[in-house]
Amino acid sequence: MKDKMRAGVFEGEGILKIKDVDVPKIKKGDEIIVQVELCSVCGTDVHIMAVPPGYVAKPGTILGHELCGKVVEVGADVRTIKAGDRVVCNPNDYCGVCRYCKANFPNFCENIIPMGIGADGGFAEYVKITERVAHKISDRLPAEFAAFAEPLACLLNGKDKIPVSPGDSALVCGAGAIGIMFMQIVKAAGAYPVIVSEPIASRRKAALECGADIVVDPVNENLEDVVKKHTGIGVDYALDVAGSQMTTCIENVRKGGTVLLFGLNSQVEVSLHPIDLTMREVKVQGTWLANASFPTAVKILESGKLNLKPLITHVLPLSDLLHGIELLKKGEGIEILIDPTK
Repeated sequence: MKDKMRAGVFEGEGILKIKDVDVPKIKKGDEIIVQVELCSVCGTDVHIMAVPPGYVAKPGTILGHELCGKVVEVGADVRTIKAGDRVVCNPNDYCGVCRYCKANFPNFCENIIPMGIGADGGFAEYVKITERVAHKISDRLPAEFAAFAEPLACLLNGKDKIPVSPGDSALVCGAGAIGIMFMQIVKAAGAYPVIVSEPIASRRKAALECGADIVVDPVNENLEDVVKKHTGIGVDYALDVAGSQMTTCIENVRKGGTVLLFGLNSQVEVSLHPIDLTMREVKVQGTWLANASFPTAVKILESGKLNLKPLITHVLPLSDLLHGIELLKKGEGIEILIDPTK
């Protein structure tokens, strides 16, 4: 293995450089070196690159965390992974011994190490991870689909908190990659109708292509009127995948319904009247990262049950990483994949 590699390095507010850095080396027995096949741009990367940042990363860190790749080297203590295996990874490495880890909430680990934020990530030719966060994938699973594993695993942790049953109705606010996958997952659970609210036309088109029952342009249509027309009383479940639609979700869920907050936006502030929740018995539930959901995510991806092809709008070389982040920021792409080999 060579000594140097190209990587997308965050160097401070709004500054990202493609540069040569040292290839990571194994220093502990549980570590693994992965040759990255593809790594997708996440909304977190957009927030990191914003000025001021909506999500704070450590300067000098290689960005990227939604990756797949092939193992090229393993530490002396690694037992379940070998060189040549293809893997995806949980980018939030947990300690396993803190109070939350011992309570089976590793997503709340008190010593969590987030890839692409506090540790080097996947916008590089190679990345170092630990055995405990590596998940093997089939050699037959195309890399462009395997790269969906991390957001899908986070999504599934959220889905576990909303027991959607056949005949339940749902509203998904936001038709990025996660919103459209969420739409497909709740439809697979039997939800009908599933309404998707999205202001960007290309994303509404992708949502329809992937099976949305109804799509709404919230800028030019009255979302509440559409929801009432198709449900009579409001949806059973309203999902804020954008991180800015909590109020919209509360307004459109029925009495006794549930709002799931998934998307992140640290700039959004919401004014609430608790009586609106109390008198309508509306439940508001947050969800954070993945928790024991990677194995299921891998199974779903390998099954081919999700229609992911319409979501892949760009495959760019590493040199175009900043352009890819800008595309996602402007809503001009859905799933933007970075190929560090080019």
